[in-house]
Amino acid sequence: MVVGAGRGPLVNACLKASHKSNRTIKLFAIEKNLNAVVTLKEMNRLRWQNKVTVVSTDMRVWKPKEKADILVSELLGFFW
Repeated sequence: MVVGAGRGPLVNACLKASHKSNRTIKLFAIEKNLNAVVTLKEMNRLRWQNKVTVVSTDMRVWKPKEKADILVSELLGFFW
């Protein structure tokens, strides 16, 4: 699960690590910036073959239906 996914660099890194390690993953990209969400959805469609579940919400209020084994976050971004 990538929280604060922005425009996708950490999502790219997770998918690359999954491929290199020959592991199947279920990946969520959580982002509250609507402009970044548009980019994530396009990346998912065009580059990631719809392997990522893009969730447009604030990570602080999102209630996932399942727990994540790994949480990835870059502690940068905007908070308001």
